[in-house]
Amino acid sequence: MVFDERMLEFERIRALLASLCISELGRRRVAEMQPQVDREALERDMILVREMMTLLSQRIEPPIHNLRDVAEHVKRVARERAVLEPLELLDLKEFLETATRMRKFFESHAWEVPRLSQMASSLEALPSLQRSIDEKIAPDGTVRDSASEALRALRRDIFAIEQRIQSTLHKMIRELTDSGDLQDSFYTLRNNRYVLPVKTTNRSRVPGLIHDSSNTGETVFIEPYVILEDSNRLSELRVKEREEIFRILLRVAGHIRDEMPALQTNLVLLAEFDFIYAKARFGCQYDCTFPRLQAPGSPLHLVNAHHPLLRVAAAEQSRPLTLQLEPKNKVLVITGPNAGGKTTALKTIGLTVLMTQCAIPVPLHADSRVPIFSSVLADIGDEQSVLEGMSTFSAHMQRIATILQKVSKAALVLLDELGTATDPGEGGALAVAILERLAEASGLTVVSTHLAALKNWAAEHPAGRNASFRLSERDHRPTFHLILDLPGISEALVIAEQVGLPHSIIERARALRPSVEHDATALLMLLQAKEQELKQRLEQVAREQEELEIMRVQLAEERQKLEQTRRNLKRELLAEKEEASRQAKAKVEELIARQPTKRQLAELRGELENEIRQTVAQRKTLREPLAIDPDELVEGVRVHLRTLNDFGEIVKVSREKEELRVEIRGRAVRVPFSEVDAIVKQPQEQQSSGAIVFARRQDVPISIDLHGKRVEEALSLVEKHLDNALIAGLGFVRIVHGHGKGVLSEAIHDYLRSLPFVKSFRYGTPSEGGAAVTIVEFS
Repeated sequence: MVFDERMLEFERIRALLASLCISELGRRRVAEMQPQVDREALERDMILVREMMTLLSQRIEPPIHNLRDVAEHVKRVARERAVLEPLELLDLKEFLETATRMRKFFESHAWEVPRLSQMASSLEALPSLQRSIDEKIAPDGTVRDSASEALRALRRDIFAIEQRIQSTLHKMIRELTDSGDLQDSFYTLRNNRYVLPVKTTNRSRVPGLIHDSSNTGETVFIEPYVILEDSNRLSELRVKEREEIFRILLRVAGHIRDEMPALQTNLVLLAEFDFIYAKARFGCQYDCTFPRLQAPGSPLHLVNAHHPLLRVAAAEQSRPLTLQLEPKNKVLVITGPNAGGKTTALKTIGLTVLMTQCAIPVPLHADSRVPIFSSVLADIGDEQSVLEGMSTFSAHMQRIATILQKVSKAALVLLDELGTATDPGEGGALAVAILERLAEASGLTVVSTHLAALKNWAAEHPAGRNASFRLSERDHRPTFHLILDLPGISEALVIAEQVGLPHSIIERARALRPSVEHDATALLMLLQAKEQELKQRLEQVAREQEELEIMRVQLAEERQKLEQTRRNLKRELLAEKEEASRQAKAKVEELIARQPTKRQLAELRGELENEIRQTVAQRKTLREPLAIDPDELVEGVRVHLRTLNDFGEIVKVSREKEELRVEIRGRAVRVPFSEVDAIVKQPQEQQSSGAIVFARRQDVPISIDLHGKRVEEALSLVEKHLDNALIAGLGFVRIVHGHGKGVLSEAIHDYLRSLPFVKSFRYGTPSEGGAAVTIVEFS
């Protein structure tokens, strides 16, 4: 496996990742990173990064920010009789606490990130080792008095002697200050011995041992004889204290060695967590995702792939690359103007493959498909040729010779400006011969060139395919849009004119250009324009067909629902009819048995007629769902009546019967609640006359496209679209949000759950657009 990282500036990606790591553990893991060819392992790594991105996208941070690099500590203490200093032990304790926090954190998020949780379950908290360090070492990095009984006793004796020495010195300072023998009124330490700063001229007045003198020679530091015995005893005790501290640290080191396998596991896992965290931060920060992995030899399919380094440096100026190849395409020849995007396209392809095979999120659309390559071999740029004392052509040929030696059936080969820097005839012939070899030997070769010979070869060879960039017709600036199956035009004269070459020279060059070449260039430009126009028309037709298909599916579903509703209503009406007949029969039998008078018969007839009216009103309510909230129907409110298609004012409300008395132009009518389909809103700053504006169904599109929109902007657009769709009477709408990382679709679904008028929503079927689309049905 050979991966030409330097040619593609992959070391800058490494540096970016390293800067996002928390610790040296993670940074070393980034330095060791290599592209993988094992698809199963690669997909496993991608899942871990995706899960971490899921947490970060919800602003949930793992507790990894205090991660300490204790690899050297662990390595050193593994040796017999080796110990760690107290501050190093505190680092190790913090490392173990981080392992404990990480394990608990991922246990609590197991339902969201199951793979990371499983990985964290192998972290060892080692509570007994944490407790051992905590019991022996204080937070300030000193060994605690309680670390051992011997140490406690030694420090108690040391404290007592120090107190006695200091008390004696304080007394001497008072006396010697009064006599003027001291340079300063304090005591200090020299060689761990208590001394007084005595004037050199008065040193004979302070009996003791001289340990030091000042730079000026005016002061000597004398240890008085009166404290000499205590000082000697203090020195002995301090030696014993150091020996006891070493014994304590030795016992802790033994405990650490007992836990060495678990510590090594924690080092590996926490380094990996830091590595994954850095990848996820990169992915979230630069709006990246993973393409779909394909088997070696599968065609490359990139959708809106950005050059990662350009995306990092200037996200707004980065232009995406879309490229869809077929299985037979083994060599892609990219042509077009200088500075038009050819070299950037090569590097975008190369970096996309390298980052994908390192499980680093890539700035592209999730519908992209990338096969696994065994090698990435590149010849891009010629900056090394001068340093090596070689011509540009020689340097290119030397690198290509190396590529031909290393190429394999699953290799990606990237060649920039193949066949240049020499005679165009010979260079073109040599370049064709190289491509013929690579068409047989490589998985995919992508080459940029200006040579007509390569354009012709790509058009004629079964494994070849042309692609091109071009300049805008309006301002002759690069479009950075890759067009497949059309060779490009170098447009050297246009570019030369743009950079300021004299107009007279440009015109002379046009006159000198062979007429055949001029005619071919003009024809090619015409073909490019026609191709672009055809592409736009096809895209429009595809969009219309997609909407028609969605409407067809929705209408079929609505038809099924209506048929089911009809059958249910029929069953309900039959059941009501049977029940009404039974009740009527029972009443008749009861009347016959009672032998009623005419007055009683009239009263009973009135009761039956009233029940019939209520039944009819209830059936109407079943057939016609209320369009408004019944609580808004109050006296004095102006409403619009569906059947009469007119406005009126409510003068009476009967909530028991769900009926209204509405006055329309001086006449009162009685109608059920279901007849009201709108309430007239009174403008706040106008007179009482209101108005209702009904949106026409044909004015409101079924679909709304949210590609490229941020969550806040997208939700605002969805809200307006749903309002318009409801007013227009649409039964459903289609929200196109794309795949991406799922953040936008999840936000839209959360919003839809909060809307009472939304009956249901779901991802689209494959024919409706799949998971890139949400279908919303209204109540």
